[in-house]
Amino acid sequence: MRTSLIGRRLAPLAAVGLLVTFGMAAPGRAQSSAEEQELKKLLNSKPYVNKLRFVVSRYEASVNGCKAPNVVGRTGLTLLDARVPMPGIGVPASAQWMDVVGVKGCGKPYQRRVVGARHKGQTVMFPYLSGSTRTTPVVQFETMRLVLNEERKHATAAGCKAEDLVSVATTRFVASAKAEHGTMWRESWTVKSCKGVRNVGLQFAPDKNGHVAVTLE
Repeated sequence: MRTSLIGRRLAPLAAVGLLVTFGMAAPGRAQSSAEEQELKKLLNSKPYVNKLRFVVSRYEASVNGCKAPNVVGRTGLTLLDARVPMPGIGVPASAQWMDVVGVKGCGKPYQRRVVGARHKGQTVMFPYLSGSTRTTPVVQFETMRLVLNEERKHATAAGCKAEDLVSVATTRFVASAKAEHGTMWRESWTVKSCKGVRNVGLQFAPDKNGHVAVTLE
């Protein structure tokens, strides 16, 4: 077992839970109607949609090893009422949203979730791993590094070459329970390498300082 203390965590994404579609009132949200209309215009603009396609295509190629990903269109778009921290920027000061796009050309068609936000005049996007992980973008990013570093060691020991891809294929939420400083939960991540696939058990436990301890089981 190996434990790593990473990130700051406000809540698992599934626990944040308040997703609101455009046009619905959201109690307590400071964003004005004019700002919301401007955001709608941005998210439906050609430059934004092109960037979304580019980010997802690059992600599928680099993370999943898909040689010819085809982003076929948006299947969902919602505003996040409760904002979640993102790698490199923390909790965005402006609106945050969740895009869902369809992907073909990488085996069986599937959907990819992408968290987006505006930061210092730029649009920031973070593609989510497939499956039912409850990690926030920051925790997911750091956990991926932890898992892949360990799995590359296993792959090398099994005979894989340094240039062979090691990737997280999908994730599965297993269970949760009350803990001293919030809710702890367990997940199973499926990792691919040149030697096939294997499941990695993970335990996530928050501490009193707002960090989360991630343990490889």
